[in-house]
Amino acid sequence: MDQLHWKVVKITPETDQASTIFLQKLAFEPISYQAGQFLTFLFPHHGELLRRSYSFSSAPGIDPTISITVKRVTNGTISRHLLDHLKPGDELHSLMPAGRFTLNNNVSGACQVFLFAAGSGITPIFSLLKKLLYEKPKILVVLVYQNRDERDIIFKDQLEELNKKHSDRLTWINLLSRPVNQHQVPWKLTNLIVEKMVGTHQYPGKKLFFYLCGPPSFMRMIQFTLRWMGFEEEQIKKEFFTVEHIPSPPLMSDRNAKQITLHRHGETHQFTVAYPTNILQAALNNHIPIPFSCRAGRCSTCVAKCLSGSIKMSVNEVLTDTDLRNGLVLTCVGFAETDVELEI
Repeated sequence: MDQLHWKVVKITPETDQASTIFLQKLAFEPISYQAGQFLTFLFPHHGELLRRSYSFSSAPGIDPTISITVKRVTNGTISRHLLDHLKPGDELHSLMPAGRFTLNNNVSGACQVFLFAAGSGITPIFSLLKKLLYEKPKILVVLVYQNRDERDIIFKDQLEELNKKHSDRLTWINLLSRPVNQHQVPWKLTNLIVEKMVGTHQYPGKKLFFYLCGPPSFMRMIQFTLRWMGFEEEQIKKEFFTVEHIPSPPLMSDRNAKQITLHRHGETHQFTVAYPTNILQAALNNHIPIPFSCRAGRCSTCVAKCLSGSIKMSVNEVLTDTDLRNGLVLTCVGFAETDVELEI
């Protein structure tokens, strides 16, 4: 399986509970990634190999050093290790950059982008924000960032600087549910506030796109409101940081074994799979290396293209209708309805 080898060059605290980790790739080949993507890191732990995905806070072509930003998770083994023990000079291993929380090709010219973030959900949003401001000069951007109080604002100084430098194109709406400053009005994003914000800041005649990252309930609320307002699913993208549960297999009447033909890196693998085993697990059972991370249909690390046959997915939180029409599937929640040919 393709892996990247990194050295930590610097660690910068962002808040009491979050830090940015700057990385140098230990190889001569340049690394290619897109704003909004993530790295899945591999951590040996008690005989197991734990996987944790962290979004780039850097933006390619803009920031000279690649960085990720990590926030402490309650009882989070890896986040506590990174924040409490990681130091410059330490080395990390990851999979190749992955993720589809990236700027659509349609996000160009005369359009407007709304970025909704809560807490550490600002990390991939921050990467996208820099890409938009520095490389897409005609696009107007509205950033809505929800936190509990002023001490929780990740990238606070950098956001203030961007807000001043690009005041003609960037509107930053800073929402605090329990501000320390008594003169600050407390605000928590709701359906009504989302509707009013989009209506107030929408620029007439411009195509709108929405990028959401935060707790699942936060994103569901915004997505529901935007869909109710008439915006299309293709205009909305979400990035999940947490997996609430691993989805159950879908109901299928044909549970006979199916033949899978899988192409990856010029090699062809063949194996069988029978319900209720998904395609990813069947490949791993046969020692065929497919990249994966969340196992819940939310991160797209395991995405493949279906060249022939039929696959039923139990859940899909990341692929758009266009992706589906182009044959893309998520192998971690994909179950073969027929013999299938795939390309990673």
